[in-house]
Amino acid sequence: MNLKIIKIAFNNLLKHSGRTIFNLFTFATNALALIVLLGMLKGMYNEAFERTIALDTGHFKIYHKDYITEKEKMPLDKNIKNPYEVIKSIENVPYFICATPRIKKYGILSNTLNKTNVIITGIDMNRELQTMNLFKNLKKENYLGNGGEILVGKRLAELMKSNTGDLMLIYSQTQHKANNLMDVTLKGIYSIGFAVMEKMIVYIPFDFAQQFFDMPDCATEIIIKIQDKKFVPFVKSRIENILKEKYPELILRDWTQEAEGLIAGVQADFISYGILFAILLIMAVSIIMNTLTITVFERTAEIGTLRAIGLTKGQIRWMFLWEGILLSLGGAIIGGIIVLPIVYYLNIHGMTMPPEIMDKMPYPFESLKSKNEIIDWFITYVICIITGIIGAILPANRAAGTNVVDALKKGVR
Repeated sequence: MNLKIIKIAFNNLLKHSGRTIFNLFTFATNALALIVLLGMLKGMYNEAFERTIALDTGHFKIYHKDYITEKEKMPLDKNIKNPYEVIKSIENVPYFICATPRIKKYGILSNTLNKTNVIITGIDMNRELQTMNLFKNLKKENYLGNGGEILVGKRLAELMKSNTGDLMLIYSQTQHKANNLMDVTLKGIYSIGFAVMEKMIVYIPFDFAQQFFDMPDCATEIIIKIQDKKFVPFVKSRIENILKEKYPELILRDWTQEAEGLIAGVQADFISYGILFAILLIMAVSIIMNTLTITVFERTAEIGTLRAIGLTKGQIRWMFLWEGILLSLGGAIIGGIIVLPIVYYLNIHGMTMPPEIMDKMPYPFESLKSKNEIIDWFITYVICIITGIIGAILPANRAAGTNVVDALKKGVR
């Protein structure tokens, strides 16, 4: 490409400084918005995924094969026999950290004044602390021990006006469909900042749950934690081989299968945000197209003079294209520099949202942190350059098609 054409394009931008500054500001704003939005989207959904894994799904869950078809009903008779033996058989799998058995069933919780439907979940407290992240804000003295004890969520405790030490009643059915009603003591109130779970799920000791549901040495699921979700495909194949050999009646599901609703929601949101990005880019294309088109009319005589001294139509076309490229790249670089302190703050500190807003979020968030990477700047620069080229094509073609004689008649301005 002729460097003389690039130099002429650059000088034209300097000559029309007011218009150039406006266009640079437009692209800088778009670049800043794109980088921030990319980081916030990735950070928000990464947080949603990690929190879902930490609070609900783990990296994997093991079920009885027949459980899956009736999962919504939480059947107790489709269970895992000898769950601790199953856990022991997979403990040597690479990247394995811990696993814990659970028993889950719908039930009713009452404090004699109020009652509500809940999901009663039997947990092994020691293993649960190593596998999940539910009780990091719970004091040690409020951990479940043995016998008739229960943990309820902060929001449920507020609704039922219950406090630690209160006597409560839990009702459900055993695996043999027998009704069961037992007294329990409110041992503690857990808080995870996700109202949906806090209002619905209560926890009792695993040993007590086995007695309550008449399920000796059984569990409805086993939750598995590994070092990082990026190892899921590798670990999944290893565990599936073990189950196939030793426990053919069991099935393994990873967190993406367990959180299908969350992932579908994320995909839908990305479509919405993609539309927002498109609107921003269309605005940028329109602005630069209009600006360069006006420039073509204003510089008709200049274009005629350049043609008269030997510049070809192709060179005129490239001159305007380079103006669009230089404007978009310059604006993107400026925006990429200005956004650095904003990105730093959002990546380190994030945004703290009021509890009433967090309660309405469909995903479990602890804080809204950005997650920016170098590639975000690269993507933004490429998008801005493409936008600049697209915006400059029509004006460049119009300039290249300028009649030399008519242009020279207007005189050089």
